[in-house]
Amino acid sequence: MADPAGRWLTSSSVGRVQATEEHPGVRADLVLEGGGAKGVALAGAIAELDDAGYRFQRVAGTSVGALIGALLAAGMPPAELEATARRLDLNDVAPPSRWSRAGRWPRKLAVLFELGVHDHQPLRRWLTHQLARYGVRTFDDLRIDDPDSGLRPERSFRLVVTAADVTRGRFVRLPWDAADYGIDPGDMLVADAVAASAALPLAFEPVRLRTRDGQQAVLVDGGLLSRFPIDLFDRPDRTPSRWPTVGLKLSATPTSDGFVVRHPVHGPWSYLNALLSTAVASWDERHLDDPTIIDRTVFVDTSDVSTLDFSLAPHVRHDLVDRGRRAARAWLDDRPADRDPSH
Repeated sequence: MADPAGRWLTSSSVGRVQATEEHPGVRADLVLEGGGAKGVALAGAIAELDDAGYRFQRVAGTSVGALIGALLAAGMPPAELEATARRLDLNDVAPPSRWSRAGRWPRKLAVLFELGVHDHQPLRRWLTHQLARYGVRTFDDLRIDDPDSGLRPERSFRLVVTAADVTRGRFVRLPWDAADYGIDPGDMLVADAVAASAALPLAFEPVRLRTRDGQQAVLVDGGLLSRFPIDLFDRPDRTPSRWPTVGLKLSATPTSDGFVVRHPVHGPWSYLNALLSTAVASWDERHLDDPTIIDRTVFVDTSDVSTLDFSLAPHVRHDLVDRGRRAARAWLDDRPADRDPSH
């Protein structure tokens, strides 16, 4: 079902997103990096790309990228997505748990007993409400009929979110891997998948699922293994893609100018932080050595904003969204007008 602007939306009566050759604009797939609170910048970049005529067919996201991607895939217009990012108080969807509100030591108990400072239920409820406005509840509502995608039928969905199964040490793509947990991919709740993808370790409670053999699996933020799965939609049969994949990354454009210290080490805590940051980022950093990956990635520099600052002041939220718009505009301006958008 298409709106007047040519975007393909989910029909609550049909429950399918259709893919046709009549779709106007520059078709592309979209991959959204995770980044916690700073992820509001993604909405600005999406709105700028939409203004330039980009129409996204499939969306993949990690953490906050999964949240924003779910809203976009469900049919929320990019302009409304941008407005939501500007006005939404993140504490409303990521409030501290009952333990952590009681003080420093109870906060430590929250991590000990609940494995996270923040309760993910408010986020789940908020997202469920937003998705319902567009007739979306399960991934079956985001199924696409697109036999030319190169994907198996059980992977033909407009949205894919990533999580990390820490009980199996495995990178999980939902709903693609939902069958591993005894769930039909189409029956999986979108809000459940996003809650798992956004469960930043020790900050948010993890999501628990039962495997087919009755074991409990613990799922957390997909960024633990890969914050930027830019190659997720690359065709498995290695044939040329019908349209490009555009990536939105919450970091500055990589530079080759000399030795850059990203994680200064001054003692045991900064050393631990550097170890964890390197472990998380190393898999994605391999992409940034590839000029073709850099070429299809919009880099939004948010390095001065904390991933865990869910109390962002309104002016900071506005600034982040504006940064997203400026970064996307700079990326667009750097692309020759006569350039084939699929390259």
